[in-house]
Amino acid sequence: MDIAKYIGLYLLKNRYCYVHGFGNMELKKAPATYDGDNLQAPSYEVKVTPGGSIDDNLANFIATNEQISISKAANILREFSMQSRRTLAEGGDVEIPNIGKFVESNGKVDFITDENFSYTPAGIPTIKNSKQLDEQIIKLSHKPSYPAPAKADSVNWSMVILVVVLILVLAGGGYFIYNQYESTDTVTETTTPEVTTQPVEEFTDPNIEEATLPAEDTVVPEPIPEPIVIDSNTTMEFRFVIGNYPNKPRAERRVNMLTENGNVVSLQELDSTNFMVVTPITCKVVDTAHVKDSLKVMFGYREVRIIE
Repeated sequence: MDIAKYIGLYLLKNRYCYVHGFGNMELKKAPATYDGDNLQAPSYEVKVTPGGSIDDNLANFIATNEQISISKAANILREFSMQSRRTLAEGGDVEIPNIGKFVESNGKVDFITDENFSYTPAGIPTIKNSKQLDEQIIKLSHKPSYPAPAKADSVNWSMVILVVVLILVLAGGGYFIYNQYESTDTVTETTTPEVTTQPVEEFTDPNIEEATLPAEDTVVPEPIPEPIVIDSNTTMEFRFVIGNYPNKPRAERRVNMLTENGNVVSLQELDSTNFMVVTPITCKVVDTAHVKDSLKVMFGYREVRIIE
């Protein structure tokens, strides 16, 4: 199975590809250059970032095309990564067909893009509004019909009648409002009774004590701050346990082997019989379950969990 071919196909399809042991490969656009005489068009080149976001999308891609299980594809991909790292350590290089090759310089993995490599991103599809186009065609196929112009000496009697009726209605309404206003003033003047006011004696109950104001030095409790709510889309760094050993030498051998393969791991001692292998990963809170499943497949440890 040509794993290098699938790495190239997945990279061209998604513009990124995480390869275990190498890091995250990305297609990045280099800006146009001008040397004083010629203007060079923008180009694409492949950059490798150590670490990156661990996922099993490449293993799914290989399993789908080869009609095999995802776990089997992940194991084949892991063997390819280990063999390629050994090849780089011996001074060789690992070629990705038609794209470039991996090289190692001073213990650091880098990628050299092929001089003949060219990449053209997919175009943006356009959607025509067929309904609006049909309406425009119908309007153009039918000539508008306009009413015949009125003669200059003709009189629009309907408008004259409408104006006269409107004037009569406004006049009748004004007369009615005036009569209502006059009748209201007459009733108010004749029916308003005389009102006499008497002084109101102030009542004081000797049995009721005067209210005492709080002293100036009264302590006012501070408001309780609201709890901080963490959104499920918040990105945080989590520490995942990918191995647990009963003695320290076995745990140290596992840490050394994973470190040589390009993984970022550390050893944490819980007690004298529990030595945990821990790897830090930055991801969203909502993606922690997916990361756990990926780590189970990647490292073969079924009790992957998060610790503080």
